[in-house]
Amino acid sequence: MAKYKIFVLDLAKEDFEAGKKYYKQIPVKGLSNRFKSAVKSKLIKISKQPTAYAVRYKNVRIAYTEKFPYAIHFFIENNTIFITAIIFDKRDPQITINRV
Repeated sequence: MAKYKIFVLDLAKEDFEAGKKYYKQIPVKGLSNRFKSAVKSKLIKISKQPTAYAVRYKNVRIAYTEKFPYAIHFFIENNTIFITAIIFDKRDPQITINRV
């Protein structure tokens, strides 16, 4: 089995920070931390088996987080996984398509 490195694009980092900020505003204790954990957990799963996720557009695959309506968009090049977006699932998909 190949080893994969993960590289998160700056826009995807901004997406992630916006998600944490959003969940921090909701008056449920620890929700932002649970969101953070859900994303990190999915990134670990992606790094172990990135080809388990179907190609959806332009060689980009999408993995959905557990318990949060967020999608992680990524593509594989050589042995590196490039995370292009970590976005709310109901957002306009054109946002992510234009990032590749």
